[in-house]
Amino acid sequence: MRRYLIVAPDFKDWDLGAYVQQILSVKGLSCDSFAYASFRSRREANHALLRAASGRQYDVILGLKLDRIEANTIRKLRASGIFCFLWYVDCFEHAVPRWIQPLVREADSVAITAKGLIPLYSRFSRKPVSWIYEGVHLPSFPLSQLTDVPKVYKSEVAFVGNIYYPMPNPDAARTRHSLLKRVQERFELKVWGVQGDPQSRQKWGRNYPVIEWPAYNQELVQICRGAAIVLGINRLNNVELYFSNRTFLTLASGGFHITRYVPGLETMFRNEEHLVWYHSNEECLRLIDYYLRRPNQRRRIAAAGRAWVRRRYGMTRQTNRILRMIDQHYGN
Repeated sequence: MRRYLIVAPDFKDWDLGAYVQQILSVKGLSCDSFAYASFRSRREANHALLRAASGRQYDVILGLKLDRIEANTIRKLRASGIFCFLWYVDCFEHAVPRWIQPLVREADSVAITAKGLIPLYSRFSRKPVSWIYEGVHLPSFPLSQLTDVPKVYKSEVAFVGNIYYPMPNPDAARTRHSLLKRVQERFELKVWGVQGDPQSRQKWGRNYPVIEWPAYNQELVQICRGAAIVLGINRLNNVELYFSNRTFLTLASGGFHITRYVPGLETMFRNEEHLVWYHSNEECLRLIDYYLRRPNQRRRIAAAGRAWVRRRYGMTRQTNRILRMIDQHYGN
C-alpha cells in the first residue's frame, strides 16, 4: 500500500491539511502528517521534515502551501524516491510569488486554485500545472443537528474574514473597507473571525462590527443560517475562476450568498439560482436592499445553492483527482 505524508502549515480541525488527512484516512490509505508552522525557523522545519521522511518509507508527499519549505528539501525528498505533489490554494497575487517559484520547479506535480493563473505558474514548472479548487469538506459542515439558531448569530448581513487583510493591491484593501463601512451605514452588519491586523478596531473606529472568535466548521454553519445575507468579498476579482473558498463553504452551510463576480463564475454556478453576484459596490448595496425585502427568494436560492454545492463540490472529489494524478505517475 502506498504511504502518504501530508506536509502543511498546521492541522487544526478547520485546516485544509486536516480535511485532506480525514479524507485519505476514510479511504483506508496510510497517511501521516507533518506541520511545519510550529518550528522556530525555516532551518529547523526543513531538517525536521527530512528526518521525518527518512524515518518512514513514504511514497508520496502531498504539500499544501509549503511557504517555509525549501526547494532543496523537496529535491532531496525526490532523490530518495518520494513523489512530491504541491497543491497551492492561496493565489493572492497576479504574479507567481518569488518564494514559491523554486518549489514549482522542483515538485513532480503542481496544482493551483486559480485557473486564470495557470499560464504564469506553468513557466516555472517542469510539467503541466493543473487547476484544482478546494471545495468543501462536507462532514465538517453538518446541517442535520441544527434546530433554532441562537440570537448572537443573527444579522441582516454577515461577512466572514478580515477587514484589513494585507493585500498586494492597496486599492483592493480600500474597496473592502469602503464596502463594509457602507453596508454598516445602511444595514445591520456582523463581521466574524479573528482579525489579522491587531489595529483593526482602531482603524474602524466607532461601532466596530467584528465578533473576534474563530468562525469555522459548525460555527460557520450557525453564522450562515443566522444571517439573512452572507456577503462575499474576494482579494482578486479579475482572475478566471479564482474566488474565495468561502463561496463553497457558505453555500454548503445553507447561507444565502451575495458575492463578487469573477470571470468564469457562471461555469460553476447560476446567478440568482444558486447565489447572487455583483460587479461593483453600488450594485452590491442595491442587491442587499432588494433581497432583504424578499425572504422567500432568499430561502429558495439558499436551498438550491446548498444542494448544488453539497452534490458537486465536496472536497473528496478534489482529493480523488489528486490521487488519480498520482496514480498516473506510478503507472508510467
